[in-house]
This record gives sequence, structure tokens and C-alpha cells, in this order.
Amino acid sequence: LDATIDQMSLHFVQDGHLLHTQSDEAKRQKEREAEEQEALEREIEKQKAEGQTEAIEDEARGLRNQFNFSERTSQTVNNQQRERQTMTAPPVSVEFAAQATQWEMHDAYREDQMRKREAERKLKKGKAEAPAAVKPVSKKQAPAPEDVVHSEAVGHAAKILERMVNQNTYDDITQDFKYWEDASDAFREGEGTLLPLWKFYNERAKRKHVTCVRWNPEYSDLFAVSYGSYDFMKQGGGMLCLFSLKNPTYPELTCSTDSGVMCLDWHPQHSSILCVGLYDGSVSVYETRSKKQAPIFQSSVKAGKHTDPVWEVCWQEEDLARNLNFFSISTDGRVTLWTLSKSELEFSDLMQLKLVGKGEEAEEDEEATLCGLAGGCCFDFSRLSEHLFLVGTEEGKVHKCSKAYNSQYLNTYEGHYM
Repeated sequence: LDATIDQMSLHFVQDGHLLHTQSDEAKRQKEREAEEQEALEREIEKQKAEGQTEAIEDEARGLRNQFNFSERTSQTVNNQQRERQTMTAPPVSVEFAAQATQWEMHDAYREDQMRKREAERKLKKGKAEAPAAVKPVSKKQAPAPEDVVHSEAVGHAAKILERMVNQNTYDDITQDFKYWEDASDAFREGEGTLLPLWKFYNERAKRKHVTCVRWNPEYSDLFAVSYGSYDFMKQGGGMLCLFSLKNPTYPELTCSTDSGVMCLDWHPQHSSILCVGLYDGSVSVYETRSKKQAPIFQSSVKAGKHTDPVWEVCWQEEDLARNLNFFSISTDGRVTLWTLSKSELEFSDLMQLKLVGKGEEAEEDEEATLCGLAGGCCFDFSRLSEHLFLVGTEEGKVHKCSKAYNSQYLNTYEGHYM
């Protein structure tokens, strides 16, 4: 073994009270114990000589301290270890086998998507129905004072007050509107007289032509007026105004457009929805109850916009999907169906107006076909047969058409030359 390397390793060391009998410390401890024993024996003999026999040894040793700590060791019995075992019934197992095909995965994904959409719809509906949370107002920051003069309630009251003032101002005209009759009409055969009553005027529509007027199907005092220009060399912006007989001095609603408004039509069931046709070939749909003057739907070049002015629009019955739709006609030779979907205005051409030769039995002229399509000016749909409609063209002809058969005219009526 190498003497320079310590070969011993200590795994456990503990200080104890045992001393070796041959050590110096043990010898000194034995001497102290012998001295204490000799001193004790001398004290006992002294007390015996004095005649004290009881508790001689205790008094010789001195008073015993009952709080004196002395280290004692003890060994306890360890408890025996016990093994405990138990037995439980095994869980019920079921054997399952199936085959996962592509269509089954597709159906499972579709069901999961529909379930998520239904949960989102219920969540949005719950948020919409839940009352708005009231924010606590701190004492330091007081709520801003409401502008009463420009509030909605004051605007509504001012509109009612304006109508009352106009009713007093135009009381004589109102009386003539209700009760006036010309006695001289009894002596005129087939003739009568007209009495002008109100004059509706808008300063912003100065030097513009009135292109169309339509009464509202629900409110008998409300009508819409479209402003444009028939001077094709001088085209500018257009305007849409709503007037009421209760207030002839100022329109109820005014909407400006980039191009002249050439036609309009109210929806027969939804009396607040209005569709218009513009000179640049586009069509728009307005919600008159909205405070915004911008249309809710508008066609564009990508969405089938007409290339010529739109001369007439007409609402139709809702389709099977409960979507609103209307027709439009233009001098570009197209009769177009417009459908109001959730996000955009969809179009589909119902019919293209072809040029025909003169005479009822004349065949279709090849040169006329090459020139293009007939310019449509107006149309009207039958109230008895919803698939039938008449179309008037620039050539002065009236064509009878059908929605179900749009390749040719059912009949042509020639009574005009232009």
C-alpha cells in the first residue's frame, strides 16, 4: 500500500462518554472520584460524632436538584410490519370495431362545424339580449353633460313642431285638398280642371330634372323623387329625396349620388327599402330608416353593372331562399335580375333584347344582329301571370316576353316608329 494515500474511510462517527482505562483522562477522573468519596466519608463521620443520624448521607452530598438534567438512553420495540392485500373486480371492457371511410370523416367534420356554428350563434344571441353593463362612475370623474340641443329627442320634437307650423301655414291648401270641387265641371263634357296645391322644392336639386316619382306603398303621405339629367351632354351628380305632405317645405331625407338617378321603386312589402337606377348603369338599394345616406347594396363593374343608363327598376316576389330581388332594364339591351344576398348584390341576365326586322312575319335581319342589341326603355310585369312581361324598346316596338322562355319574343307589337 502507498503510505502517502489515506486508505481508511469513515462511514459513521459519533462522540461518546466512554474512556479507555489506561488513558490520562480516565486516570484523572478516577482520582477526582476518589477525592469526592474521601470527602464524603469524612463528612459522615463528623456528623455521626455530633449525634445526627438521619439523612446524614443526603446532607453530606448537599441538596438534590430535581431539575438537574441527566442524559438517559432507551430502546423501544419496533412495530411489526403487516402486509395487506385486496382484490377488486376488473373494469367492464367492450370490443368495438368499425371502418372509417372518407365520407364518414367528412360527415363527422360537417357535424362538428355545424355544432360550433350553432354554439357561436347562441353565444352572440345571448350577448345581444343581455343588458349592457353599467360602468361605475367615480366621484372624481363625473359623466360628461349630454348635449340636449343636438340630441335625438329634441330633433324628433322639432320635426313634429315644424309639421304643426306648416299645417297652420298651409291650412287653406289642406282644406282645398280635402273639399274643393269646381262647379263648372258639371257643364264640361269629358273635361275638368286641376288645382295646384303644394310645391315641393329642394335648393340642392337646382338645375336638375325630375326623372321619377313613386308613392310609398304603406305611408300615403310619403313619396320619393329622383333627380338626374336628360341632357346627355351635361351629366353631373344626382339626388334622391323623400317628401311628405305633412311638411312641403323641406324633404324628409336627401341622398346625393355620383351619377344622375333615372328611376326608382319602393318594395311592396318592406316599405323602407328603395332601389334606384343610375345614369352610369349601376343600381343601388337604400334603407330609408338608416341614418346613413350611403346605399346598403350597389352594383359595380365586376358585379354585372349595365353599360348604358338604367331606365326602369321593378321589385319582384321573394325567391325560394327568401331573398329580395328586383329587375332592371337598360339601353344596353339587357334585362337583369338582381338578388340581395347577405354580403353582396348578385346578378343574372334574364333576357337580352335582340333587334328584329320590320313586319310581323319578317325574318331576323343579319345586319341588325351584327349591330348589337335593342335598347330597352321600359318594362312591366303581368299581375295575373308572373312569368309574363312587356318590354318597350328605342325602336318603338313592344315585345311580349316570358321568364321561362328567354331566347325569343312571344310576340311583337308595332305601333310606334321610335
